[in-house]
Amino acid sequence: MKVLVIGAGAMGSALTVPLRENGVEVAIYGTEYDIELLKIIEKGGKHPRIGVSLDVEVFHPEKLHDAIKGADLLLFAVSTEGVIPMFERIRDDVDGKLVVTIAKGLLETEDEILTVPEYMAKEMPDLADKIIAITGPSIAREVANKAPTRVVFSCKNYEVAREVAELFETDFYRITVSTDVIGTEITSALKNIYSIGIAWVRGYEERRGGVEMSNLKGVIATMAIGEIARLVEAAGGDREIAYGLSGFGDLIATFRGGRNGMLGELLGKGLTVKEALEELKRRGVGVVEGYVNARRAYKLFRNLQSQGKVKSDEFPLLIGIYDVLYKDRNVEEILYNIV
Repeated sequence: MKVLVIGAGAMGSALTVPLRENGVEVAIYGTEYDIELLKIIEKGGKHPRIGVSLDVEVFHPEKLHDAIKGADLLLFAVSTEGVIPMFERIRDDVDGKLVVTIAKGLLETEDEILTVPEYMAKEMPDLADKIIAITGPSIAREVANKAPTRVVFSCKNYEVAREVAELFETDFYRITVSTDVIGTEITSALKNIYSIGIAWVRGYEERRGGVEMSNLKGVIATMAIGEIARLVEAAGGDREIAYGLSGFGDLIATFRGGRNGMLGELLGKGLTVKEALEELKRRGVGVVEGYVNARRAYKLFRNLQSQGKVKSDEFPLLIGIYDVLYKDRNVEEILYNIV
């Protein structure tokens, strides 16, 4: 079995560590944006975002088709925004291979809001039972440095998910298998969005002179999990997924230190969305997936509402986050309105 990681970013690179621990042959393909990273990896240097050296074969941008040809399993490690263009580039080469995706987000095609596995299966129906999605609390640097981690591998075909999980599972990288792809994927996408809202409170504490607001954090976190569970249920998934690794577990990992949490904190301090995004850019922070996905999640919510599956008063926090991000509403105003 040979695994090709498509994308040389942090998480894709980190997942080569448990694979190599199990003796799996691994290669990394990098896009034109990854060239400097590829040079570092080739020279045996430490990947700058995860702090470890990688024992892998390297393929440069012009070698995409050669890289895929020799692989049995494709680990799709591009961002959510990169999924559609990259999938279009490789679709003729997939040819029945297993596909693992780590993108945590929603995609928009015409009037549809789809999870990444839904999009891939729609484009290539024969691939539907061969797509495995990884979700759960998984910070790349921690995985790469073998810190204890547990995630969820989801696939419509349980046996396929279990088979692939065996390639990755080690004593530090543990895996739970699920067939609820809709539930785990929507939950995983939504936690990025709700992490922004929970992290508002950190920024608002500072804005109010350092006053501790643990009460407010508890309220917002509870609302977040409840709304995620309700939306997952309405979309056809198991609401209990929201209380597990893909939801509650990943929510904790994300809002405490990820990009979404950073954006939320800046907004809580009183910055506008434009100012906050400019500040993150200045810090070298790339795409904030919760920001991009909030608009899509809001559209999914409205689609489900039009079908009579949900009501507006069930999602005050989601609507509040959307209003802050896309309608220039003030965080303080939203907090006092929804609590």
